[in-house]
Amino acid sequence: HAHNLRQSSLLHLSRGETPRTPVAAGTNLARASPAGAGAARTISRAVSHWRSSLHFRLLLLVLFFGAAECRRTGTSRPQKIKIHKDKIDSGGASTMEPIIVPPRAVHSASVIWLHGLGDQGGSWTEVTRDFGSTLPHVKWIFPNAPSRPVTLNMGASMPAWADIQGLSPDAEEDEEGTMQSQTMLHALINSEVAAGIAPDRILIGGFSQGAAMAGFAALTFDQTLAGCFMLSGYLTLKGKVPKLVTAASKKTPFWQAHGSSDPVVPFMFGQVSSHIIEQLGVSMEFKTYPIGHTADPAELSDLKAFMLKVAPPAALEPIPDDFETLGAKDLKAILRVRSVDFSDCFEKCDLVAKDLKA
Repeated sequence: HAHNLRQSSLLHLSRGETPRTPVAAGTNLARASPAGAGAARTISRAVSHWRSSLHFRLLLLVLFFGAAECRRTGTSRPQKIKIHKDKIDSGGASTMEPIIVPPRAVHSASVIWLHGLGDQGGSWTEVTRDFGSTLPHVKWIFPNAPSRPVTLNMGASMPAWADIQGLSPDAEEDEEGTMQSQTMLHALINSEVAAGIAPDRILIGGFSQGAAMAGFAALTFDQTLAGCFMLSGYLTLKGKVPKLVTAASKKTPFWQAHGSSDPVVPFMFGQVSSHIIEQLGVSMEFKTYPIGHTADPAELSDLKAFMLKVAPPAALEPIPDDFETLGAKDLKAILRVRSVDFSDCFEKCDLVAKDLKA
């Protein structure tokens, strides 16, 4: 845009006369001629005005959303994480194919982690590299938002849980898109319940717009979940939530974290959202970190502690006194539950020699 302004000004120098010789890119107009100096001032004022305009600021925010929504810890993405895709019956609203990272031990809890605007579920699988060692019993589910036109992005399509029409607190919200995503996420939770995981062993959460959608889904679910976590997020449809919240969902513990210098979702938005959720009678833990719109190692460490608190490993069956008489299959089951590696065992005696009480 600045380049076009410069070319336009060069064609309209003093008294509207066109310069006889073309001016090369990078030429210092102020040194070229007095008329050039005037053109340079014109360009400078025009560019300065455009930079201060609402259009330019919104464009910067949109570009920042695209980059910042994908920010996590800054660590390299793991190269070898066992993942696969599952198709979920979303009640006719849509078909989601989330990325699944299987548990390292016997599956007794599930975490549904939602990405932010313009991102994808697979981008967050790196967290399981660290979380998986502390939470080996957890199955990790990373849904992918459908692609839809985003008003804030000048109508361009991108992965989004709902349309974003503005950045101000009173901006109109996309109720239809939000309810469609709610239907898909409730179906995803119910699919875990159908697989044998109790609702109070399932967590849902996310980052930025994903946090907003996860909070809404948890508050409107008809059963109590193990927990809900919101990273750099906000409460969507806050005016309607008090009417939609269920008695069971008020017992779901919430954990919310926000950066004190977040330039995309202002800290105040997160703080106000936590107060609204608390006023509903929900247990809320709100934590502040000296970061921007990103995920911090200290923040993720605290989140991991919250997950371990609300969804600890299931109680283990006691080891029978006559375990040495058990078959190899039963011995492997005991070792597997206790996350004991037996890949180097080739005979039953090797299994027996393992520390079964590890």
